[in-house]
Amino acid sequence: MNVLNHEKPHQKYFEEISRIPRGSFNEAACADYLAAFAAEHGLKYIRDELNNVVIFKPAGAGYEDHGAVILQAHTDMVCEKNADCTHDFEKDPIDLYIENGILKARGTTLGADDGMGCAYMLAVLASDLPHPALECVFTVQEEVGLIGAFALKPEYFTAKRYVNLDFGGHGVGTCTTSAGGEMIGLRKPVEFDECDTPAYRIFVTGLKGGHSGGCIMMELGNSLKICGRILKEISGSCDMRIRKLDGGLKNNAIPRECEAVFASEAKEEDIRAAFESMKTQIASEIGFQEPDFAVTLERAESGPAICEEVSAEIVDLLYLLPTGLRHRSLQIANLPTASENLASVRTGADYLEFQYSLRAEKMSLRDQMEKEICILAGIYDMTMEVYSKFPSWEFNPNSALRETLCRVYKEQKDSEMELLATHGGLECGVFCDMIPGLDVVTLGAETDGAHTPKEQMNLESFDRTFDVLAAFLKEL
Repeated sequence: MNVLNHEKPHQKYFEEISRIPRGSFNEAACADYLAAFAAEHGLKYIRDELNNVVIFKPAGAGYEDHGAVILQAHTDMVCEKNADCTHDFEKDPIDLYIENGILKARGTTLGADDGMGCAYMLAVLASDLPHPALECVFTVQEEVGLIGAFALKPEYFTAKRYVNLDFGGHGVGTCTTSAGGEMIGLRKPVEFDECDTPAYRIFVTGLKGGHSGGCIMMELGNSLKICGRILKEISGSCDMRIRKLDGGLKNNAIPRECEAVFASEAKEEDIRAAFESMKTQIASEIGFQEPDFAVTLERAESGPAICEEVSAEIVDLLYLLPTGLRHRSLQIANLPTASENLASVRTGADYLEFQYSLRAEKMSLRDQMEKEICILAGIYDMTMEVYSKFPSWEFNPNSALRETLCRVYKEQKDSEMELLATHGGLECGVFCDMIPGLDVVTLGAETDGAHTPKEQMNLESFDRTFDVLAAFLKEL
């Protein structure tokens, strides 16, 4: 049974791709779907070894000499779910439902980021709308560092105009600049020894989480940092041996939950007193923005644990690792210009691993943050891997494409289009580096809660934005 209105092509295609598992690095089935779509519609396409797909559509009648246009979105989605959700992102379709005109998913991320843009392109490719020649790019692995975009080759393209369809938000603006960034992995070697000391489990939950670019200025709770503060408070008055430390799921999402298991010979009442003290402090600090914050302490099973000395280093490291907003713009209201997201921690058989995402408008700020983390890694005997560096997209004051989009938007909606900036990472900078002189705009429907199970999309805005896109292509 269909949830969306399949008489509207963009809604139909959104539902179709929502049935295909497409987390980052798992986009092959979606690429199969796109290749079959292109073949069915008699369209030339390229599919590369990463599963990027580029579908070409000739210009409509009268548009043969208007110059080609790139449309682009990414097929992969962030796979986040609630702790009690049994959804399997490797095989299950997204469970869509509509509530008061808002499209949502039960227990998981929705995938509007960026199924929205993919659906728009498929609807245009399947239509008889007037438009110039189209080069429709479906990239992969965007959510883990724009990896698919970096693998594209300039010879695929002839266009000098580019429409990025990955900018969701309140649906009334186009983006003019975006942050660059990188991912960092930190790994600390550890050894586990048998330990029959009483053990305890701390579990942080109830945090909102959110996109590590779009939500970083909101002072939301970071479950890893909260857990670190509690562990530090407890370890200040007793011995502690870490058994397990796990939290966060994705580099580009602020972590919502964290679990720590530790062993200690201290009196349980002393441990609980330290726990309650820090719990009260943190709840007081973040109660306004995180009203559902919760943290529990309970007894756990004893078992192998890390020695006290290394456990103390781990607690100190978790306490010290920076996260959150570093700089904000003095020119554009509410725009971060540099931030760090301590995104996840995992306990392996012989290591502890942290994952980071850094974002910055200026690459010099990104490099500064990287060096600071490198110093901490050296102090605490950790290896450090820097990967998925991506460039910022700088503002172009003389964009003819943007002028056309703003004019069409006003004609369609009888209101001015807002010019926006984002701290999120878009593939625009990669395309600008690949194709010199590229003129760029972005377009997207009203969405909220990206990278969390609260992700949602306004269906009326989804429809209206498609109408703007169609009218825009007609004017190019």
